[in-house]
Amino acid sequence: MEVLSFRKANCKNCYKCIRECPIKAIRFREHQAQIIADECILCGRCVRVCPQNAKQVRDDTHIVKEYLTQGKKVIVSLAPSYVAAFQVNSLPPIADAIKKLGVFDVRETAVGANMVKREYEKLVEEDRSVIISTCCHSVIRLVQKYYVDCIPYLAPVISPMHAHANLIKEEHPDALVVFISPCISKKDEVDQYCKEGGVDCTITFDELHSWLEEAGIEIDRSLEDDEKYRSRFFPETGGILKSMDKKEGWHYLAVDGVEHCKKALEEIRQGGMQHYFIEMSACPGSCINGPAMPKDIRGMITSQTFVEDSADLVKDYDVVHDITMSKHVAVDMPHRDMPGEAAIAEILAKIGKVHPEDMLNCGACGYSTCREKAIAVYQGKADLEMCLPYMKERAESVSNKILDCTPNAIIAVDSSFHIQQFNRTAYQLFGIEPGEDMVGHNIGEVYDEAELISVIDSRKNIISERCFLESRGIYVEKSIVYDMEHGLILIFLKDINAEEREAQKAAAMRRDTIEVTDQVISKQMRVVQEIASLLGETTAETKIALTKLKNSMAD
Repeated sequence: MEVLSFRKANCKNCYKCIRECPIKAIRFREHQAQIIADECILCGRCVRVCPQNAKQVRDDTHIVKEYLTQGKKVIVSLAPSYVAAFQVNSLPPIADAIKKLGVFDVRETAVGANMVKREYEKLVEEDRSVIISTCCHSVIRLVQKYYVDCIPYLAPVISPMHAHANLIKEEHPDALVVFISPCISKKDEVDQYCKEGGVDCTITFDELHSWLEEAGIEIDRSLEDDEKYRSRFFPETGGILKSMDKKEGWHYLAVDGVEHCKKALEEIRQGGMQHYFIEMSACPGSCINGPAMPKDIRGMITSQTFVEDSADLVKDYDVVHDITMSKHVAVDMPHRDMPGEAAIAEILAKIGKVHPEDMLNCGACGYSTCREKAIAVYQGKADLEMCLPYMKERAESVSNKILDCTPNAIIAVDSSFHIQQFNRTAYQLFGIEPGEDMVGHNIGEVYDEAELISVIDSRKNIISERCFLESRGIYVEKSIVYDMEHGLILIFLKDINAEEREAQKAAAMRRDTIEVTDQVISKQMRVVQEIASLLGETTAETKIALTKLKNSMAD
């Protein structure tokens, strides 16, 4: 199982881990960051900066618990930065707490540090140009992966962790050694170098802190003693150098932080240096600022104070041993395809970076330059969409196209009634020349502010309401929406003048038709009435005439 991984569900596409990673060993694919294991130096910086806690360090506490459940003899080797992690001045308080978890014994890795510094002093006696300390496994990974020509300068000496574990195994062959430190790369060092002995398992101070809390064990600081040792300086910047006896004619320098280590390695590979002993640590401030220190401890100044108070400039451990201290560091270069200039230019063109002025080098994607980002895209480590200026321009372009193509006038107004957006249709609707930029103008120049104030005060939007726009002498269908969250008033105006005119014309025609119809009906009624009147008169006359005829015939 990899030492460092990502929780997929928590990654929020912020690219903060990529910006922080000093060697860009993070791949971003399908909106998800992934550790590139063979490139990673396990400095742990991505763990510390992730705002979503999306990075997951392998927790091996369950292995130690299993050892204890099985009744194994477990001896803890405690890295000297424990004084900063648990804010104590000596071993007894924290050793007492750890023993309550069920371990057989707790010892200080500073004893192994004493063994290592003696080997460094022996190397200085040799005629070497440069010696680089090998206590920090992240530095070793940095060299064996990216500065392989500097491998000969690495001190061929095992780390204090490994040395101390071997010393414990020499005394207790049946014991299982658990190393506890503020470093996540030590888990990888155990996987690589301790397969045939030495450390059996390693957990971090952060994991130990959680375990003690879970078990309800508190640290009894009344158990402090006055024992101080020189090798306890190891976890602070320059601490290895403080622990060593220096030889005249040599330069002793401390370099911390991956960026500074990279610059130093660049200088070393150029050659020309003679008699330099360089202490290197991947963490700024060295081990007391490790990535797996308990999260609730105070700052680096306080941590360094605890280290200084626990150490002595002269007195040190008197270790007699017959341990093999040599170490071989092999080349472990990751395979990375490098694109040609044509491929880089093609990738840059896809995100609108054709001219020198297009190369913003803003670093928002996590890469220092647009060119570095293009190389990462070629290598499958980055997506084109990670370029925020490009995505912003593309989104604005799409948004502007939508705004300009819509048949409705759209106006966005801020809380001060200044126009923030005025689309093409709005220019046409209000008869304003497109060359006159309306953004920043007061909305009162083209629209009634009082209506907008009413919408804001009432919190009631106006939806699809027909009205006559007096300033233009046209009819529109208006919607006014107040976006309280963003402090914007959105005005949507649909030109319905032609439609309204047609409706009015149709209404007039209907009225005219009804009036004509009424007139025709009235006239017809009069005609009918006149006809009926004439028919009545003639019928009466006919009746009188026929009656007279009948009477005459009768006579």
